[in-house]
Amino acid sequence: MKQPTALSARRPAVTAALALALALPALAQYREYHISGKVVDSRKNALAGVAILLRDQATSRSYSIKTKADGTFKFVGLPHGVYAVVFKKDGFAEKTDEWRFEQPQDQMFRVEVPPVTMVSTEVLAEAEAMKRAEAGVRAAAEKVRSGEYDAAIAALGPLIAKNPRDSNALYILGMAHQKKAQWPEAIAAFLEVREIVPSFAAAHYQLGVCYQQTGEPDKALAAYAEAMRLDPANPDSPYNSGLILFGRSQASEALAFFEKALALRPDDPAFLEMAARCHINLAAARKPDGTIEADKAAFEKALGYLEKARAGYAADPGKVKFIGELIALVKEELKK
Repeated sequence: MKQPTALSARRPAVTAALALALALPALAQYREYHISGKVVDSRKNALAGVAILLRDQATSRSYSIKTKADGTFKFVGLPHGVYAVVFKKDGFAEKTDEWRFEQPQDQMFRVEVPPVTMVSTEVLAEAEAMKRAEAGVRAAAEKVRSGEYDAAIAALGPLIAKNPRDSNALYILGMAHQKKAQWPEAIAAFLEVREIVPSFAAAHYQLGVCYQQTGEPDKALAAYAEAMRLDPANPDSPYNSGLILFGRSQASEALAFFEKALALRPDDPAFLEMAARCHINLAAARKPDGTIEADKAAFEKALGYLEKARAGYAADPGKVKFIGELIALVKEELKK
């Protein structure tokens, strides 16, 4: 029997090795994912020419592409893996992401990634400026709380000069002027806030306070009414409205406001006192014939309010004395 030569004996091994060598690159280049998406700016406008750089974290293979005129991009035939992604464009902050396409695929698998938003350096600068302004307003507000009104006004000036429609800065400015009893300046600031943010209840309330202090009761009542509409949970607006009407000897109308305030804050001694005083004023009703008839039910209501108010004023000896004198007068009326 003829023996095979050494060369012929090696051929099957060489052929197998060649087949494996040819097969391995094909496996390494197998394409599995079709990735598409879009890059936009902060206003949702398409961004063209954005460089998108991918790096497979396991193999360090890299891929790159640029977005088209409509901001879209496609990676066709991407092998499975975990990719570090970087988006770059002049004038925009670099954005990074991680794409995890770890599952091997038998056929091309299409993936639409969510829109990628890049923020321009100009927008970032504006945001940083806003943050600094907000910090400045907070610092000014703290100065107002600590009684440094002049310092707050001085600090707010440059902020408002840069942004005349900064409603927060204007509101704190109004509060600083109000604390200094600079009513025209405070009113001017609060009016600007009201124009910029009409739904800001506190601005309407503070306008009411200013108008009340400057002797403009009708304007004050209108401001408080709007504050009550926008913020019905604040009892101070009805209370102050009640004070204005009580000063006009409109006890019945004032009582309605004081009781509205009491519904929100039942134990407030000032609210209780004023509701009681309204009842005292209303307790003596004039008959058609001109004679006076005392309304004992109204006096009893007043007595109940006054006794609760005296308890609430326990830390104020002057008020306790005043309320005690009213209680004594009401009790005398009830004896008649």
